[in-house]
Amino acid sequence: MEKIWLIQNADRLEIEQLALQLRVTPVVAGLLWRRDLRTLTQTQDFFNPSVDSMHDPFLMKGMQTAVNAILTRIENHTPILIFGDYDVDGTTAASTLTLFLQEVGAKVTYYIPDREVEGYGVSLKGIDYAESIGSDLIITCDCGITANKQTDYAKTKGINVIITDHHIAGAKLPDALAILNPKQPGCAYPFKGLCGAGVAFKLTQALTTALKVSPHLAEQNLDLIAIGTAADLVPVTGENRIILSRGLVLIEEGTKPGIRALKETSKLSGKSHLTSSDIVFGLGPRINAVGRLGEATRAVRLLTARFYDEAMAVAGVMEDENDNRKVIEAGIVDEAIRISNSRYDPREKHGLVVYHDGWHHGVIGIVASKLKERYWVPVIVIAINDGIGKGSARSLEGFDLYEAIATCEDLFENFGGHPMAAGLTIKPENLDEFERRFLEITQKTITPEMMNPRLIVEEAIEFDDINSQLIATLRRLGPFGPGNMRPLFASRSVSAIGFPRIVGANHLKFKVRQGRQTLDAIGFGMGEHYENLISNKPIDIAYVITENEWQGRRTIQLEVKDLKLAD
Repeated sequence: MEKIWLIQNADRLEIEQLALQLRVTPVVAGLLWRRDLRTLTQTQDFFNPSVDSMHDPFLMKGMQTAVNAILTRIENHTPILIFGDYDVDGTTAASTLTLFLQEVGAKVTYYIPDREVEGYGVSLKGIDYAESIGSDLIITCDCGITANKQTDYAKTKGINVIITDHHIAGAKLPDALAILNPKQPGCAYPFKGLCGAGVAFKLTQALTTALKVSPHLAEQNLDLIAIGTAADLVPVTGENRIILSRGLVLIEEGTKPGIRALKETSKLSGKSHLTSSDIVFGLGPRINAVGRLGEATRAVRLLTARFYDEAMAVAGVMEDENDNRKVIEAGIVDEAIRISNSRYDPREKHGLVVYHDGWHHGVIGIVASKLKERYWVPVIVIAINDGIGKGSARSLEGFDLYEAIATCEDLFENFGGHPMAAGLTIKPENLDEFERRFLEITQKTITPEMMNPRLIVEEAIEFDDINSQLIATLRRLGPFGPGNMRPLFASRSVSAIGFPRIVGANHLKFKVRQGRQTLDAIGFGMGEHYENLISNKPIDIAYVITENEWQGRRTIQLEVKDLKLAD
């Protein structure tokens, strides 16, 4: 499908004035201007994110109550149970609280639910476990904001619950001892974009103040918080950008045995400069794999390991699980495409609902994302096991997925989500009717224009504009992610030279020349463009500028997002 390039508007006069004021090139000035960095002070503040500029954690509603409850348990040597979700955000949050509380003298243990047996969120089995170890306080991580029944159940056993979460609250909040969630009604905390691990970090910050100990005890775990933040794809703005900036440095240093082992198995040990992409595509999937396919407790065991040998043993198992996850995921993607091809064209229906017996529901979210990228329509993938279907859905910008599936609420056992992603549980006998209704909605709502991916391009530049000042600026604009995406540029009428190659999983590796400048380029999954490269015709390319590191040497590489024959 054709991608639409949208070149961003800019005030050229203001950009030229900013270039003169800051003594930078117009291309660099344009990058700053489009990010509202229009004075030297604003630019310096952005380029130097500091933990010291983070908000007072006690601004978060419920923080003082939570801190007091934890201090009481520390003084009385009463066990505290950390209950974490099984994804990267939940396990890094649980690891952070476990390590911090151990260091300040608390008696603490952790519990991660079994995805297959207990499902998402706070489980009754976890509460029973707290009772069995004599704990009267559970602290949740990345879950609990809708755990009304579970919180009530805990109270019947004399167990208090502190909820740390970042998801949207329901109509009624749980009757917990304290709720730490910047998105809850009445919370004055200024930054609402924290992930679950970020909220856990704010709790440890507050505890350092209350205990009158060094802030370093909290900040030394920003490597874990950064992994949770990047993997959860929250906006890389405000406090999240500070967390990632400092956390990436700590990950590079590798002081924690678990992170050092994970870097080793992810083949990131030799890389001197890590990015948020290394977390999203390297560290994160390996942590997630053990929760998707088995026991997520292993992730916390790795991240809290005290010795490298112990950590490497767990990291090796996680690597095997991740390899297994890839095989399972690829098989389901292939099968889903075959099922779709035999029934209808998702592009004609403006949507896709696909389901099958025996699919592993631990990977269907990834499968839904890949199918959405393939067809560029809203996709729902449903795995049927033991007489029940569990589905994961992904949407397009402009189509409210949650609102669409909510119209089919009478067909579900359970559902939840937001405009871009959702989950549901459904009986097999209701699948045909759900598919009919959902595709009826997509055909009425999704326009042809929405089914063409859009690339937001900073500006069209010449290869001569790619100089040391631009590269240095790009480094300092990071870390990149949602809300602070890596700048996308375009260059017109460039020539593919040499012998383009298809490598790996349909990736396109080639060289491009414009004027006297020749640069390496790679297009991931872009093998279908091979014929355009060997046509000997000029091409237009849209790309991000990256640095490829090999044996300690950095070279510029263009990561091409789209290419087309020049007009």
